[in-house]
Amino acid sequence: MVLALVSALTWVVTGPSGTAQAATACTASLCVLNPSAANSLYVHPGNIQVTGSILVNSTNSQAALVSGTTSITATGTIGGPAAPAGFATAGGGSYNPAPTNQPAVTDPYASLAQCPAAPACPTTPALPFPVINHVTGNQTINPGVYATISSLSGTLVLNPGTYVITTGMTISGGKLTGSGVTIYLACPTYPVACAAPAGGAFFSDQTGGKSTLSAPTTGAFAGLTFIADRNNTAAVTVSGNGSWITGGGAVYTASGKLAVASGGKSSFTRAVVDTVETTGSNSSQLSVIPTTGTLSVGVPTTAGLGSAAPGGTVGAAVGAVTVSDQRGLTNATWTATASATNFTTGGATPAETITTSNVYYWSGPATNTTGTVTVSPGQSDASAKQSLGSPRGAFVSTGNGNSSTTWSPTVVITVPAAGVAGTYTGTVTHSVA
Repeated sequence: MVLALVSALTWVVTGPSGTAQAATACTASLCVLNPSAANSLYVHPGNIQVTGSILVNSTNSQAALVSGTTSITATGTIGGPAAPAGFATAGGGSYNPAPTNQPAVTDPYASLAQCPAAPACPTTPALPFPVINHVTGNQTINPGVYATISSLSGTLVLNPGTYVITTGMTISGGKLTGSGVTIYLACPTYPVACAAPAGGAFFSDQTGGKSTLSAPTTGAFAGLTFIADRNNTAAVTVSGNGSWITGGGAVYTASGKLAVASGGKSSFTRAVVDTVETTGSNSSQLSVIPTTGTLSVGVPTTAGLGSAAPGGTVGAAVGAVTVSDQRGLTNATWTATASATNFTTGGATPAETITTSNVYYWSGPATNTTGTVTVSPGQSDASAKQSLGSPRGAFVSTGNGNSSTTWSPTVVITVPAAGVAGTYTGTVTHSVA
């Protein structure tokens, strides 16, 4: 029997290689700008998953390294001027797809006006800049210039606008939320720019901290959740199981690191950074998923279920099904549903038909997730399989920001005792809403 599934195809078009050209602004979803650093893209271990391409600018002989049984995955290309030889692996690490040689690029935000000059920046108050130390309950603050902001418990709410931080921002066990927000990481010398180079304000989400933000949709900083002074070498970091940053926009730190450690998760719509590092746990995860406003499902094209005699049972896992949620919503919920047609052979007479009531489905657990989501399978294992005589829920996801969820369902068919020999085909359809 052959099981035919609805398919989603992706075409990748590449230009000719070996052509000399002037450097152009990076168009990749993940742009790693450092021109010479070793391990400028460094996974040891963790997961980096990108919708779109990854461009690593370093010309170092080991510009990138994936160490441990983990991977860097992109739906587009992975590469840079040191690829492929300079993209190293160790201990089972991998790149998907394989790195390819690509020319160096320039900073796509090089012309972005920075604070305090940009029109989106707040008015600079007199020194000393205020300090926010939120320890319990709920607190709401307004855009402005702050020396430090911390949240240790409860929920700290940011009203829409730009928040300039001169020393650091720490979310440790508390929650940070904000819609239409840009966090600008300056230096203690603000409004004077950072000296080149200098460690300035950092952002750290740790110890179960949960940061859920969305970027402005209009104005000078539209689409940008984090901006660092171009000479600020401090990091944007998420660290610890249960800790996450849902950026809801892009992170731009031309001289700083984007770091994910010890099971933390971070999701942005774009990342343009000096270096990237994931460490401490295979579950440490960086997701870069551009917001395109779509909710889609991708499935295999065909799958074979094997063969069985009349009255027998046949079944097999049919391949990966992936739901990609790129709507960028603060509260994003979806349900995936599986349905089927009858399986037929020959002229599809009653004896040549296996009805949907004899077609069973179980989703099994998620094999991969990105973003900040909680997912639940429709059928956790074979004992929970359900007939596709009517549509069945395959998976449910709740969370925020951009995300993806993959599972590998199994389809089982009970062959009627009166069935005739033949190759039976049918369609199992996955839909999401």
